[in-house]
Amino acid sequence: MVGSKKYFLFVLIFFSIALPQQKEISQKKQELDNLKTEIQSLEKEISDISKREKKSFSVVEKFNKQNFLLNKLINSYKNQIEEKLEQIDLLQLHIETLRQKTNALKENYARYASAIYKGIYQNEFIYLFDAASLQQALARYKYLQQFSNSRKKDLQQIKENSLQLAVNRTLVENEKSLKENLLGQKSIEEIKLQKKLADEKNILKKFKNDKSAAAKELANKKQAEKSIRNMISKLVESAALKERELAKRLAEKRKRESLKGKTNEEKQAPTSTEEEMKDFPTEGFATENFKSFSALKGRMFWPVSRGAVIRKFGEDKNEKLNTVTLNYGIDIKVSGDSKVKSVGEGIVSAIEWLPGYGSVVIVTHSEGYRTVYGHLGQISVQEGVKVSYGEILGNVSESIEGRVLHFEIWKRRDHQNPEVWLVRR
Repeated sequence: MVGSKKYFLFVLIFFSIALPQQKEISQKKQELDNLKTEIQSLEKEISDISKREKKSFSVVEKFNKQNFLLNKLINSYKNQIEEKLEQIDLLQLHIETLRQKTNALKENYARYASAIYKGIYQNEFIYLFDAASLQQALARYKYLQQFSNSRKKDLQQIKENSLQLAVNRTLVENEKSLKENLLGQKSIEEIKLQKKLADEKNILKKFKNDKSAAAKELANKKQAEKSIRNMISKLVESAALKERELAKRLAEKRKRESLKGKTNEEKQAPTSTEEEMKDFPTEGFATENFKSFSALKGRMFWPVSRGAVIRKFGEDKNEKLNTVTLNYGIDIKVSGDSKVKSVGEGIVSAIEWLPGYGSVVIVTHSEGYRTVYGHLGQISVQEGVKVSYGEILGNVSESIEGRVLHFEIWKRRDHQNPEVWLVRR
């Protein structure tokens, strides 16, 4: 009967912890399945393209988008693996803490059992009747009761701790198994991505000097510039909305505290804005603690180690196509190391794929500034994460012009000339 009760408690504790985790795992699995479905759909489109269509530049865009999705899938696996490692570390820490507490309780109980065996606590009645007075006898009786209750609690705690240890050890093994499975899946997708990148590179060689391909890419870039402008506008609006919501909540809190103060002056809340900000942490104000971005003007280090600006900010005339376009940033042809680094600390606020610029990363900095990095290949970060100055965001992908990074700086909705900001070389 005791064994059945213990087993029931084990199952109850295990599922109370495991079920919420299972829900989260199912949700993430659904996200991964959606990504895989989109990748497979693009794979079918590419395989169904006729020989004549394979000579069209559109097939390059399909490869590029598929690589973006594969990279997103790999980063999702990477993020889940990191979460599993954190969960395993947390569980193992909890196991070690429980083990130490249980050992201490066992040692304490062992001393009590040894004392009983030696007869120290066998003559409780003699201990009581040997009291010099009734008051001392009552005090001794109370002490014996407390001692007995304490030992019972110790024994119960030992049982509960042992049960919790068993549950945690089972959870650790489950987390380790899930982690190994994710590592296997990540490895498979990484192999696929490397193959796709090689395929894309081979196809791009055919379009290096193709005028129609250049015209198509230029048209895509025009459309991409509009998309980037819209993305920046949405991010600005979202940040402004969060600021208004925060201001409203702060005003409501001040009003409540003011009314509260009228009834009880001793319980007035602190009026420090800094303390109130701590009560209302929001993503919209996450960049406020970053270093001044505007202070980087003229001193900003370049996002790549080596390269040359092939398209400047503003109007750009394409001599081959005899067209004039507006460039919101600059285009840097990269040589050597293709790693792209964040020019300042901030938060990755958007990762998107756009025809013409491929994989695009937007980082939000302090004072309403944002930087845009286009033509990225393998991306090393995820949306919502904090990045430090010089942190690698990804690397520059291949295009018909070679490896070209598109880089923009925005102050809210106004695009800035990056060359004014970047340190002279």
